[in-house]
Amino acid sequence: MRALYPLLFILLFGTAAAQTSQFTATINGKPFKANGQRLKLPLPGSMRYLAIAGMNVKPDVQLWLRFFYLNELKPGTYRILAENDKSVKETFDKNNPNASAVYALLDYTEETKGMGHAFQDGESYEGTVTISKVTDTSIEGTFSGTLKGQTYKKRVMATLSGFGLRQNLEDKAITAAGGGMFVKGDPHDHDNTKKGDKTDDIRVENGTFNVYWGKDDKAKQ
Repeated sequence: MRALYPLLFILLFGTAAAQTSQFTATINGKPFKANGQRLKLPLPGSMRYLAIAGMNVKPDVQLWLRFFYLNELKPGTYRILAENDKSVKETFDKNNPNASAVYALLDYTEETKGMGHAFQDGESYEGTVTISKVTDTSIEGTFSGTLKGQTYKKRVMATLSGFGLRQNLEDKAITAAGGGMFVKGDPHDHDNTKKGDKTDDIRVENGTFNVYWGKDDKAKQ
């Protein structure tokens, strides 16, 4: 799906929304809670895109839900899939009467080892998400799923030169200001890193999202 992402992302987020929005879950038995944020990225053609996330800064922990859809995002229960799942084609097959026309991804990233020299990520794999309410300015629902864990390590030169540290601090400043999704086009885009050799499963349970954005940020769903 990364080929679908343009370089420029449109951040739609208001101060009032930060006070009322929330994103919660239990991740491998540990509670997670953060303010909810929303990003809308128009895609070429008929496909549309909506992402919401809960983001904390110290350490940098982010839990994302991303929805790709054809016409309108409606209340309902949808499968969470892997990015390269072969059933994605069936999901968007207009000739398939069972097609949901919604492709949902659940992703997680957690900073480890101090100042962002490594990350422990959970890449979307399987689960369900239920949208209980969606309007032009809000979305609410629940979710759970299993993610494929993957480590990311800072490249040696970025660590030794201090460039990686400076970049990490700049990213944190943007996230803290409510623009965390503007930092990355993908929750697993970690600058100056490479995949590590450790993999595992990450279990996300009891997830809830209640995300609002201002009327001035309203966009057609």
